[in-house]
Amino acid sequence: MIENQSGAAATRQAIISAALRLFGEYGYNAVSTRKIAELSGANIGSIAYHFGGKPGLMRACALYVIDTAKNSIGSAMLEPISAKMTPTEAREELVELMVLLVRPLTPNYDEDEISAFIMRYISLPSEAFDLLFNEFIEPLHKHLRQLLARATGRDENGEDLAILTFTLLGQAHYFKICRHIVQRSLDWDGIGQNECLKLRNAVRFNVNAIVDASATPALRRTLVHEDAM
Repeated sequence: MIENQSGAAATRQAIISAALRLFGEYGYNAVSTRKIAELSGANIGSIAYHFGGKPGLMRACALYVIDTAKNSIGSAMLEPISAKMTPTEAREELVELMVLLVRPLTPNYDEDEISAFIMRYISLPSEAFDLLFNEFIEPLHKHLRQLLARATGRDENGEDLAILTFTLLGQAHYFKICRHIVQRSLDWDGIGQNECLKLRNAVRFNVNAIVDASATPALRRTLVHEDAM
């Protein structure tokens, strides 16, 4: 956070935060470096000094979002799962990861700016999209597909499993990215600890229901046999 930084680091972070907000709200082409400098309170020359210009600043924004997301869920969630993981362990990790994705990416002041940036640039072909996809989205999707495949006994590379993974991610991202819609629709004053608990319980129920409904007959027989032992 800016308040924990000083000097050049604080200036750099202030510029990134301002650019996140403006790029997310108006789009890259509609935002000038002068406007970013004004909002950040930095000298316009600082953008060239720290980032080499607006393209470099956009890249820095995307990398900042990626680092924030990785710190939120843990880098292990972007790695292949263990070959020794059991179906029960995979289910438990899948449920906990989906519950984790419901919470805000960061408790920092720039949660709304990060969400707006992600929403805009995951739908637009650009270097920012490529960075978000290659460094975070694709590894996360692969990890989730592996967990779901292990938990259900289905083929990790099957198209049906990939689509099922998107349905899981969709509900978590809706609660996160569209939380203002959820809040207003439910007449909540905010989404605090109690409200997050309700959302997480719903996600936990849904994930378990999907795993139960999608498990192969062979896996069901195996689990029944193990329970009987």
